[in-house]
Amino acid sequence: MLPKSRVFSFLLLSVGIALLVAGLAAPRFLHEDSRLPLDLENTTWTLTDGDAQTRLMTDPGGRVLEVPVSRQLHMEIQNPADENTATLRVGETLMRDSMQGELDRLISAEVWTFGVDRSTGEFTTPATLTDQLASPVSEVPVDGVWLTFPSGAEQTAYDVFDPELRETRPAEFAEELDMDGRTVHRYRQEIEPTNVAELYAGPFNTTTFADDERGYLFHSVTRDFLVDRVSGLVVEIREDVDAYYGTADGQKREQVLLFEGRMPQEQIDAHLAEAGEIRDPAFVDAVRRVAIGVGAVLALLGLAGAFGVFGRRRGR
Repeated sequence: MLPKSRVFSFLLLSVGIALLVAGLAAPRFLHEDSRLPLDLENTTWTLTDGDAQTRLMTDPGGRVLEVPVSRQLHMEIQNPADENTATLRVGETLMRDSMQGELDRLISAEVWTFGVDRSTGEFTTPATLTDQLASPVSEVPVDGVWLTFPSGAEQTAYDVFDPELRETRPAEFAEELDMDGRTVHRYRQEIEPTNVAELYAGPFNTTTFADDERGYLFHSVTRDFLVDRVSGLVVEIREDVDAYYGTADGQKREQVLLFEGRMPQEQIDAHLAEAGEIRDPAFVDAVRRVAIGVGAVLALLGLAGAFGVFGRRRGR
């Protein structure tokens, strides 16, 4: 029967080899990054303003209603998708909460479809745009990021897509926050009043004022993206929008949209909870290195004990 020291040495050797194998094989079974999950469930951002102002675009007098308004972004992850890229379909609606029929309450509705890099969040294809109110399907060249920031988001500026302008504008890093135990970066995007009619043609991009002067749609917004640092997932959006018809030199004449949108806390909590399920690649790598290091030490000790090295030293 083997001495207890030999049995213990073989046990150390077995555990050490198991840890070594687990550490070395981990990259084949565990992704060492926090790429966009293909089975993401919480993909809706609903912003509501109880005192918004919206213009009735079909009303000849340009009547402005002061009623609650909700802006919703709903993202679906679709095929084609692989280890590096995915296809996103984002439906965007702006709707009044009033006593009108649903079609009359609907202010705007668009559907964007495009490819993204699952690690960087960047667009990989042009976007296909379906405007359900006005125009047929069109292709829009896009770049930067939108609803998915890079995993391992840094304290820097990112070019973020604005669907109203159909262009990117920088979102500057503002602060680092702790939200439910997650490290979250807040990025602020500030867009000065911009003449939308100069960027692309649209049925509501121009108007004629009562004095027959030509009017142009101007869009401005201050928008905060709160982004989970590890995954790059957007867990909250806040935005203050001021859209109006103005003269060619930007003088404001008629209000189109005044909106201060905020998300409900339960929706923010759901986004944070799902982000918390995504592994931190730095933590995974650290665990793997520790497993390899401890496994190597235990294997060496077990191997030495199996050959009686420690027993011979005691004998001498």
